[in-house]
Amino acid sequence: MMSLQKGQRMMIHMSKNVWEVLWDYDPNGLVALDENMQIKLVNPAFVKLFHLNDVDVIGRHILEFFEDADDFYSILQGKSESIRKVHEYRNYGMILSEVTFRIENEGLLVKIFHDISEQERKEKEMKNLKMEIIEKVQNIVDKQMKVGQEIASILGETTAETKATLVKLLEILKKEG
Repeated sequence: MMSLQKGQRMMIHMSKNVWEVLWDYDPNGLVALDENMQIKLVNPAFVKLFHLNDVDVIGRHILEFFEDADDFYSILQGKSESIRKVHEYRNYGMILSEVTFRIENEGLLVKIFHDISEQERKEKEMKNLKMEIIEKVQNIVDKQMKVGQEIASILGETTAETKATLVKLLEILKKEG
């Protein structure tokens, strides 16, 4: 490696510890609250995800930004160690996978937000495409069955007519014979 890169890494390490660097560069939104539900830390991805660029969120109650804080309360009350769920934020037009947990020795409640909107959109498109294909295949099968029945009906009629004609012909031949 180049010594310049090592030097740069050393500068980052000296000014911030590794966890602070990871916090800053993590693409997932991260928020940490104290036990009074006051926001203590957010990372840049959280700010971007929830369009909070011009908003000072530190020190404010979580319910100022979200409709409910049930996951945080459940963790705080010891009902669960962690909660994993998928939540749709319709007013932001996104679907997020969330993990909520507690860092006991720091007195923090933490939630990680992972944006799965694109993945969910693609899955929905695939499901719709499959349903459309199933419907088209069913229509083709129905048409083929109808055509097959019509052909069988016509063949049945002509076979019956042929049989009747041949029976008459045989009767005539037997009478002449």
